[in-house]
Amino acid sequence: MDLKRLCRAVSRAIKTGDIRPTELDAFDPQDTVYGPTIYTVNEQFIKPRTARVGNMSWALMKHPSGLRCDLFVTHAWQEGIFEFVGKVLNSWPPRAKHAWCCMLANPQNLDISHLLMTPSSSPFALALQSATYMLVVPNRHASIYTRLWCSYEAYLAYELDKIIVTASARPAGRVLAMLIAVLCAVVGGAVGYAQGGWGGKFIFNVFGFTVYPLLLGSVLSSNYTFRRFCNLLGAFWCSEYYMMVHNLSPEMLGWAALHSDNEWGHWREMCANSTLALVIYFCSAEIDRMRSMANMHEADMLKKNYTGSIYGADCTSADDAAKIRTEIAGVVPEVDRAVDQLIHAGMSTRNLRSAAESGVDVERFASVGYSFGYLMAMSSVPTPSSLGVTSKYLLVLALFNMVLGAITLIAWCYLTWESKIFGTFVSQKVILVVQRPARLTTFALWQRGHMSTFLLIHLEATIIVLCWALILGLTAARIDRIARLPWIGRGLAQFLVARGRAGFRKAFFPSPSEAATDEEAPSEASQDDGDDDDNEE
Repeated sequence: MDLKRLCRAVSRAIKTGDIRPTELDAFDPQDTVYGPTIYTVNEQFIKPRTARVGNMSWALMKHPSGLRCDLFVTHAWQEGIFEFVGKVLNSWPPRAKHAWCCMLANPQNLDISHLLMTPSSSPFALALQSATYMLVVPNRHASIYTRLWCSYEAYLAYELDKIIVTASARPAGRVLAMLIAVLCAVVGGAVGYAQGGWGGKFIFNVFGFTVYPLLLGSVLSSNYTFRRFCNLLGAFWCSEYYMMVHNLSPEMLGWAALHSDNEWGHWREMCANSTLALVIYFCSAEIDRMRSMANMHEADMLKKNYTGSIYGADCTSADDAAKIRTEIAGVVPEVDRAVDQLIHAGMSTRNLRSAAESGVDVERFASVGYSFGYLMAMSSVPTPSSLGVTSKYLLVLALFNMVLGAITLIAWCYLTWESKIFGTFVSQKVILVVQRPARLTTFALWQRGHMSTFLLIHLEATIIVLCWALILGLTAARIDRIARLPWIGRGLAQFLVARGRAGFRKAFFPSPSEAATDEEAPSEASQDDGDDDDNEE
């Protein structure tokens, strides 16, 4: 709320002329996307207002008793104030309440050079020690890691095992992208309604086999244009099928003499429930696609003018530069790897760095979307007929499915941010590689008369429960532990987080260096077992 109030106050100051463009910052007063830089806001807005109340910091002026620091924000002051606030609020970590930001937490009218004489005891270092997360705010002018103080903060976050995350702006056009997908779904639903039962038997037989490639492309493709095509076509196709299912009768499918009314009603409810979940998934996946594109843009900003090492970072104070370089001299390669991972994955944590050291490529790790979670949640909701079935086995499975869903929901509230992302990757792979192929196989056997409808319904319910258990187990195992498993660990962990052909190629056809990592895994695993408790978040 404080940042939102600051934005509103800055907007009013621009309108009244208290904040004006300068030679160094010729911002557009009508611009609401970027706004004046932090330098300008500090000189023309923060300093004058804090001077009136005794030259204290902005944060102390607003909260005289102080607040606990949960989130440390690192930035280079070159970004616009609206850009800065938008990225911070859009990327605010879960369970974080209060943030520390140098422009607001330090008294800008006072000389605090004596507090910076020892970087490790500076206000920056003390705030970061208290924080759980460090949020990195890129800007369009240059990488923040061309600035030595920002590089030093990266070093401290690495040394203190903080969760480092790249902030990203809310993607423009996300609502329009989703509305286009919804429009495709509406058109598909209208076509399915008008179609009635015409062609129902053929569509019924091919639907599962045609929607599966669209789901694969939407979730796993690294080509954003192709992902959009899959999302739009998937929304249309699933909506058409959903409406058509309600117009089908057992006679149209040849079920009348073969299957009981209870089996027909149970199948139709299961089919409608899963298909509606797919419609919602394909529509919401468009927002995930836009968010992933925005994250890639932020990564490009972090690479702009960055030399690949914090050795090349600059500092306006020669004394500060000498002190910082002396302190970080022994760990620069490790910090460089943490920064590279942050640029590469959008997040840097101890467990991710451990997985990367085992040979796992975690590219775009933090760009995973949440639409697949909606698909999982809706697909696991038991239908009324499943709760009223005469089969005790089906009833037990339905209740067990609800219990597993509740356990997942409770565990989700306590998982770390990194574990939630990894759990989403795991659920994607389990559903796409285990559940969907298994369901298509049983359906094909049923179509050819090799399986009864009774057995088909029971097998599908069993598959769902087993997949839930597999997802919970792999998520609890953690990516770094899986990567350290002998022989198969690196490949399995790479497969679980892979996206695009390059990611899967690394899982099944590792490079010589990655293959060497696999060969060394048994000895490394035995050495790391004793330290495993130290790696807990």
